Amino acid sequence: MEISQLKKFGKVRLNRTMNKETTFKIGGPVWALIEVAETSKLIALLDFLRAEGQDYFILGGGSNLLWPDNEYEGIVIKIKTQAITVVDDIIEVEAGVFLVQVVNLAIQNSLSGIEWGAGIPGTIGGAVRGNAGAFGGSMSDNLMTVKIYRDGEILELENSACEYDYRESVFKRNNDVILSAKLKLVKFDQQKVLTQVQEYLTYRSGRFAPYPSAGSFFKNLPLSVWTKDKNILPPKFLEINKISAGWLVDEVKMRGQAVGGAKVSDEHANFVVNFNHATQKDVLNLVEEIKTKVYNKYGINLEEEVEIIY
Repeated sequence: MEISQLKKFGKVRLNRTMNKETTFKIGGPVWALIEVAETSKLIALLDFLRAEGQDYFILGGGSNLLWPDNEYEGIVIKIKTQAITVVDDIIEVEAGVFLVQVVNLAIQNSLSGIEWGAGIPGTIGGAVRGNAGAFGGSMSDNLMTVKIYRDGEILELENSACEYDYRESVFKRNNDVILSAKLKLVKFDQQKVLTQVQEYLTYRSGRFAPYPSAGSFFKNLPLSVWTKDKNILPPKFLEINKISAGWLVDEVKMRGQAVGGAKVSDEHANFVVNFNHATQKDVLNLVEEIKTKVYNKYGINLEEEVEIIY
């Protein structure tokens, strides 16, 4: 494939290393990374690559992602579409817009419901795909419809068609490319929305390590997986019917433990951080040690929230 064929769709970077494109700062080179800033050009590019039989990977903000150290021979498409509009209590937003931009727009328009996204570094496309969330809220609470590219067609899906679950959606099990989304929020007192956002930002800044990471590494678990004495658990878990993955990591004494350049964060046990030029192998070896210890002590299988590309 000629580079000149790709340049008409966006800015092309050859031999781009993915440690510059992910929040984990881990990843080897890719043959070509193309930044696409218009949805029409993104659709045209997807049509072109589909006709060529060319493999590609869709990249948003590069968070929640662990990339391999070896070279990726396909094409990475970095979505940088930026259109965002608000009408009454509905925000329509393209996939490349960062979640924090939506939070800021919601504040400006006295809209509530997306405060949980304050400080999260990902894009709307990634948030819709992974049903991102925090502080009891999630993308599935706000999503009305999502526009996607599927096998050469442009479709608009209702929330119910997304098969949302905790940090899960149908998009994690198929090849749909998210183009844009409509979010339904609620009119609310602007100062109260701003205060809540500031509280979440303060909470995040005080808990997370000053090292690159991919965010929470493991999914929290339903209380139903617990087979031990429930009196062992913090009362909060019984209230919310969930078990914190970070608590389990703490209980097996893995906070602060390191393998190579990867370490369990001293500030938050569900964060694996790149504190010293970590490789994907370092992270995977550390994660395997954590999972083994949790299983041996509690009989619980931790499941990764971070997407791992092999």
